[in-house]
Amino acid sequence: MHIPVVPPDLSSILHSPNLKWLSRLSDSDVGGFVRRSNDEYVHWDKLRYYQRLPDGFDIQSSWAAIAMSRIPQYQTLPIRFDDSTLVYWSPPQQLEWLHKIDQQAGGTLGSNSIYMGSNSDDKERYLINALMEEAIASSQLEGAVTTRRIAKQMLREGRKPRSKAERMILNNYNAILKIRDCQYNKLTPALLKELQAILTADTLDDSSGEGHFRTSEDSVVVEDSYTHDVLHNPPPADVIEDRIEEICNFANQKSKPFVHPVTKAIILHFALGYVHPFVDGNGRTARAVFYWYMLKQNYWLFEFLPISRLFFRAPARYARAYLYTENDRGDVTYFIYYNLRVIVRAIKELYEYLVKQQEKISEAAKLLRSNPNLNHRQQALIYHAMKHPEFVYTIQQHRRTHHVSYGTAHSDLVDLSKVGYLEASRQGNKIVFQPHGELLRKLKKLSASILRPLPRARTRVRPVAITRAGTRPTAISGDS
Repeated sequence: MHIPVVPPDLSSILHSPNLKWLSRLSDSDVGGFVRRSNDEYVHWDKLRYYQRLPDGFDIQSSWAAIAMSRIPQYQTLPIRFDDSTLVYWSPPQQLEWLHKIDQQAGGTLGSNSIYMGSNSDDKERYLINALMEEAIASSQLEGAVTTRRIAKQMLREGRKPRSKAERMILNNYNAILKIRDCQYNKLTPALLKELQAILTADTLDDSSGEGHFRTSEDSVVVEDSYTHDVLHNPPPADVIEDRIEEICNFANQKSKPFVHPVTKAIILHFALGYVHPFVDGNGRTARAVFYWYMLKQNYWLFEFLPISRLFFRAPARYARAYLYTENDRGDVTYFIYYNLRVIVRAIKELYEYLVKQQEKISEAAKLLRSNPNLNHRQQALIYHAMKHPEFVYTIQQHRRTHHVSYGTAHSDLVDLSKVGYLEASRQGNKIVFQPHGELLRKLKKLSASILRPLPRARTRVRPVAITRAGTRPTAISGDS
């Protein structure tokens, strides 16, 4: 990836012979340029390509105007960076994003949110799916190569991983479950080591790196995976204990002056990635701690946000956000800006997804009510399948749910399989049925031929009566 150019030294610009631009810093056009640059939190590496600058300003003087506006705003953080400490500030754009996150992802209204549905099964389904998505994407960021479909199938079936990539994904999933259990605990070196051990279990060439900070014997650098250029040289191993203690204290203590909880979680994410305390699994551990702190601060929606999937879409931008902070005096605002933008986008995508799912379910309900070829049990099952596309149905489950004979339950499911709503397969010595991957499309397609009788399964059991059109699907229990 492209390594950002280090910004020019501000003092050298201020000692240059041409300083006429200084008298224009209060001009409205200059002020507007600086505000826009700070709302986007422009780095020198991007600014140096700008063509439209204030009159009388070149690239260097434009950078000086931006840098001078930032210095008085900086808030110092109790986390060391080289010979100084990390600093940050919150420009108006970032304050707006923080406000949106507070409104849409925080507080105690999560359990009543219309987006999560009124059914606890719905909420749990969305949650499990999001945890899987996060586990998969976080692993893919670190090089795990597999498809989401195969990875989700492994997690749902509970089968053993067949490759290192699958093992990484299972480890990430287990770590997220661990975070849910310990979200109100304090951050300690022991908890960090435990998380890293879970994340790297059975994936390291040398298992001694599981659950232990690196030592002076470990040569650890962050490289570009393609060019092998060194992107980051972490602090030496002999300072790790002290740096981790700083990070834990920052996480556990109330900050004075105040640091917004979302900003604080992002800073923890950066600080752990920067210190790089382990031989492997540092990025995954840092993202896990971000989630831990957000849940600890009651940002309930973050259980449903697979943020790493957005990082995975543009991994170079994610890495560059680290580098911008490193080569500009430890100004972590660059990393905060990038993460806030990703979080706001993730929330927006989640809401859009849930609205679309509700629309699909409503449309499916209408199609089912107008389909006279399905009995009330089949209608209820298909309605349930629209809301639970990953669910696996069995004849015994269907039989218990609707209190019917084995033959009737068998007929119901086989008929749905014949028409294409369900897909039958064998697990061990029993047949299971899963919803078709495009169930709504199937419903629409077959609605055109609604008068055609549904093919019946061969069975000696007396056929059940078909309900009249307009029958509303009945509720179905969670074990269907």
